[in-house]
Amino acid sequence: MPNDYDYTEPKKLISAARLSSYKNSLGLEEDAQLLGAYSWNLTLVGAFYPLLQLIEVALRNTVNEAAKVSITTPVDKFWFEAIPFTQETNEQGDLCKPEQVKKFIQKFKNAKQSAKAALEEKGKDPNSVTLDQIISQTDFSTWEYILDKSFYNGSDNNYIWPSKLTRAFKKLPRTTQKNQAFHQRDALRRRIEEIRAFRNRISHNEPAWRVSDVTSPEEVISTLEEKLDNMIELLYWISPKFKKYVCDVVLESRV
Repeated sequence: MPNDYDYTEPKKLISAARLSSYKNSLGLEEDAQLLGAYSWNLTLVGAFYPLLQLIEVALRNTVNEAAKVSITTPVDKFWFEAIPFTQETNEQGDLCKPEQVKKFIQKFKNAKQSAKAALEEKGKDPNSVTLDQIISQTDFSTWEYILDKSFYNGSDNNYIWPSKLTRAFKKLPRTTQKNQAFHQRDALRRRIEEIRAFRNRISHNEPAWRVSDVTSPEEVISTLEEKLDNMIELLYWISPKFKKYVCDVVLESRV
């Protein structure tokens, strides 16, 4: 753009508050630089989105397939309505559902309602809803919650973890800690939590990097490279062959 370009209107409509995050983390002062960085972030986010979508799809499908063969269900229920979990004790000494289990149940309740509503909009019987239709309506966070320790019991194969850990994840994170499968499950959960938080961040039109964590352009690039590496590693844990496919269709190199 010409040097005398008037940035008043773009700055006003994007907002000074929004642009200040670019100023603080990248050390930029000039209007052209700030708006340039804002535009670069839009392009960056656009490159990350397809990769994030594939991670979410692969994750929910691999866990769903493992759960279907792991959990015994009554004829009138889906596996997520019969999944075993360990209760905890509240302050009054009563057994209750752990918070992550409550969230998991609510997420699937919402997904089932959404799937039924979609059928009704098409003039179809909502009671004919299928598992695949429900799974497609789940939030990313659902698959973080199912990796909570409440769904883990090493002495009961009716629990999804660890009995079906290697079925859902073809490669597992390395750990040197005792009770290896327990910590591998937790490493998966924490990685999913990290990627979900990143997805939520860029969905709200914020810089792809956390402003409080960086103080230079070099740190921005380093942070983003780490995010990308962690996404590709999660895909590898899910399936090395699927990770290869993602790289072959240049989603990684596009970022």
